[in-house]
Amino acid sequence: MMTVKPPNILVYCCKKTSAFETISKVLMSCVGQGRYTFYQLDESEPWQRHCALVVIASHPLDVSHRAVCQIKQYRRDGGKILSMGGYFSMLLPLDCYGEPPGPCLDDLCSTPSQLELGQGMAKSLLMIPSKAFHDKGILAKALMELGIDSKSDNCVQLQPLNVFSRNSSILDQYFNSLKLACSVDKNGELIYPLGEGHPDSDVRILRGKCSESRFYDDHKDIDFPEVFVHSKAVTSTQDLLWSNSVLRQDVSSMAILADIQIIGKGRGKNQWISPNGSMSLSFYFTLQRNTLLTKKLPFVQYIIALATIKAINNAFATIPALKIKWPNDIYTINGEKIGGVLVNCSTNGTLTQLCVGIGLNVNNDEPTISLAKLTGETIPVPKLASKVCHAFIEEVDLFNELGYEQFVESFCQNWLHQDKKVKISLGNVNCDAIIKSIDSDGYLSVMNLTTQKSVSVQPDGNSFDMMENLIAVKSS
Repeated sequence: MMTVKPPNILVYCCKKTSAFETISKVLMSCVGQGRYTFYQLDESEPWQRHCALVVIASHPLDVSHRAVCQIKQYRRDGGKILSMGGYFSMLLPLDCYGEPPGPCLDDLCSTPSQLELGQGMAKSLLMIPSKAFHDKGILAKALMELGIDSKSDNCVQLQPLNVFSRNSSILDQYFNSLKLACSVDKNGELIYPLGEGHPDSDVRILRGKCSESRFYDDHKDIDFPEVFVHSKAVTSTQDLLWSNSVLRQDVSSMAILADIQIIGKGRGKNQWISPNGSMSLSFYFTLQRNTLLTKKLPFVQYIIALATIKAINNAFATIPALKIKWPNDIYTINGEKIGGVLVNCSTNGTLTQLCVGIGLNVNNDEPTISLAKLTGETIPVPKLASKVCHAFIEEVDLFNELGYEQFVESFCQNWLHQDKKVKISLGNVNCDAIIKSIDSDGYLSVMNLTTQKSVSVQPDGNSFDMMENLIAVKSS
């Protein structure tokens, strides 16, 4: 069965963010890296399509009526539910499923070790005592009963950062600046606290030789980026590069590549799964003043998406066509998600700083599909990362030289949506429309089939699904 997107595990906890973070962390410790994404269940969003499991972490009386109706239907359609205690018959009357599963297991078990699994119809509804939730053995067994892949040996530790540059003088200047900015001498080794967000986890930056990174093998005539950083494991390349100005000491451009991201970032609050074998790349640079792109910054995400596709196509002549799913995802022609991009931007007067992130399934078969599977060969990730960086710079130059109209034409030749019929919501009115293009402000341009007029729209949060031809939008 084709996996379009990674399956989600959704947690209902009455929108208490702290509770969600605690619960999802425990769940992550059991299911392993690189398999599922974790979100709070929001009944206002369409969540059922990619959901592998719903975890109820609220008293049944605290669950909204709308969520109750959705969860009922989800179970009717074959969905799996895990309840942390609670009289579940209060939430889900089981007259249409056969006999009720009985009282809360908190009342049946004097100790967590007496837990018996398999409650509910065809193991689609399991209840475990809330006091047993932190017992990884019990939780892992419950997840397996519900068909969730369970792995308890997935602890990934942050790893050192290795710094490279083609120019040894740049490397010397960079480390001298770092020593002045912040450094701690610990056991004869310089430690640079970069605020990764992990307790007791200073990040060691280790000096690398200019010739050691395959990232610099190609494009020897282009000095971008000035500094390249590689690590086996970080929290998020985007967070590390964008949130830590210390790391960017006295360099105009920098790229970070990680083998694994512990907390990969996607658009909005979305997660991006980054198992070993994937490409997790972020690069930082400053836009030149008074260029066309500085006036049309929304196009940056489109430029990097198109550049990524072009870099892949140039590297692999026989690869099946890759397409862009608006606004910033990369899909196979068969509708399987293979990558995505993320952009952070800051403008201060005439200075515009950008941090661009790209996540791409390269040699990892899970959670969806990889370039290696499409090409039949193992791909050197650093070399591909280098090609993506330089394809982006080339596209930026073309954008500034030829204008956004030429870029939009090329972009629309490489997306999934040309002339596709969608439903849009304009205020309180829903209507049919056809996708036409990207307008001069970077918004999606559609033709309202009722009025035959063009309308520019932008996504409202995450409440749209371009693959299902549904967009809930705000008019521009």
